[in-house]
Formats: sequence, structure tokens, C-alpha cells
Amino acid sequence: MNRVERRDKEPEKKPEPKEKEVKISRREFLGMTGTGVAGLVIGGVVGSQAFPKQVQAPAPAPEAAAPAAGEAPAAAEPKAGYTLIFDPVQCTGCMKCARACAEKWSAELLPEQTKDTVNLEFARIRPMRFQYVDVVDMCYDCKLMDWAEGSDKAPCQAVCPEEAIVVIPEGEGKVGFYGMGYKWIDREKCLGADKCWRCAEICEDQFGSGISFDPIEKKAQVCSRCGGDPECVKNCPEPLALQWVPVGRNGRYFAQQPAPMAELLYRKMYNKRRTL
Repeated sequence: MNRVERRDKEPEKKPEPKEKEVKISRREFLGMTGTGVAGLVIGGVVGSQAFPKQVQAPAPAPEAAAPAAGEAPAAAEPKAGYTLIFDPVQCTGCMKCARACAEKWSAELLPEQTKDTVNLEFARIRPMRFQYVDVVDMCYDCKLMDWAEGSDKAPCQAVCPEEAIVVIPEGEGKVGFYGMGYKWIDREKCLGADKCWRCAEICEDQFGSGISFDPIEKKAQVCSRCGGDPECVKNCPEPLALQWVPVGRNGRYFAQQPAPMAELLYRKMYNKRRTL
């Protein structure tokens, strides 16, 4: 006889097997805990690299208004009490500073004679190439000390027999060329290289030389800092090779002749003496 199950009767549930108790030792527990902590640390590091925090970029600074079409950009404000310094590591010896200086001053002093030429003898700044070192020779605006030498003039100014080397105070001179308390040579008083040479002689013997002579009239030349806005700095392609900075030290302590300066810079930069 076939067995007939009643559908209205719920089937009996079989009891679920009890979970097997797992006993672990204290050493195993600590090992598992350490592994978990290490996993969290590694996961945090990897996660921070794969999904870095989104840092909100600062708002861009407002741009200066561009000059209108056909309008020249505003000129830099001439500054008094500044000086020129160069970085021998950044300087590449490209000569762009000397070219810009020569073109500016030849056009200013003798435009007719120099309109079709570029003569670097008009430059007040002169990069000099040595073995793996470039030295920029220029006027370092040296000063004497009244308590030591009895004068506070520059050495070249003190020895000039015609008092042709003068300091043009602020408010006088020509904007962009001379003034703002920097030196200038009165070409009407200067005797020139053929009759004198005293300014260059003392500068070459002690400092350089920051004095040169133009190739046509042979009058003395000294860096006037372009009246506080030097052309050489504006034309230097390396941002830190030539800098226009406030005077922070007495020029007589760091103005040196180019050859000894090249030796000193080479030793500092390469930690050895030059072999040539």
C-alpha cells in the first residue's frame, strides 16, 4: 500500500548541526591580529596612492591688464640704492647683456657713427670666458672709507684730475640712462685714454676693471646703472644670472680682478684647482 503524505502537515525540520568550536592559542591570536593590522596599513598606503586626496587648487591671481594695441608696456620704476650681482652657476656667457648695453650707449652717445654697427667696446659690462667659468666684469660701485682713506669717494673718482666722474643725485640726469645717485662721466671734462688713464689704472690694479673707453672718442666709460633701470638685466635670458638687488654690502669686499675671481669660483664650484 502506497504511503500518502498529508500536505497540510508541515515537514519536520531537521536540527542544524552545531558549529564546531575552534580553539586557538594566544600566540595564534596575536599572529592573526598583527597580520590584520599590517593589511590595514598597507591597504591605507596603497589606497592613498591609488586614490589621492583631491586638493583644491588656489584661485588664480588676477592678471595685470594688458596694454592696449599699439601701446608700449609700462617702463620699470628706476630704483636708487641698488647694485648688480651675477651668479656664475646660472651665467652661460651668452654676451646678450654686453650687446644690449653696447647698442643702447652707442646709439645714445654717437648715433651717426654707430648706426650700422654693433661694437661691444661701448658696453659697460663684459662677460669673460675662462675654463668652465664665466666672470662678468663690471663696475661694482666701490667706495672708500672716510675713517681709513680720508675720502668716501670711489677710487676712480678720487684720482680723476678733472673731476669728470660725478654722482648724479635723484631727480637729476636722464631717465633710463644716468641719475638716481649713480656715477656718471662728464665727457666734456674727461681727457680720454690718450691723455690720462688714471681711473682705469687704479681700477685695473685693484678691482678689475669696471672702467673702459669708447672706441671712437676714447672717453672713459663707467656703468651708470642706466639711472636705476639697467638694460643688461632686462636682456639677460637666465632669470638669476644677473640680478638688480638692494645694496647689502660694501662693494670693495667682493670686487676682484677677473682672473683671481675665476680661480676662486672654479675651486668653489668644482672643488679643485684649474689645470690650465
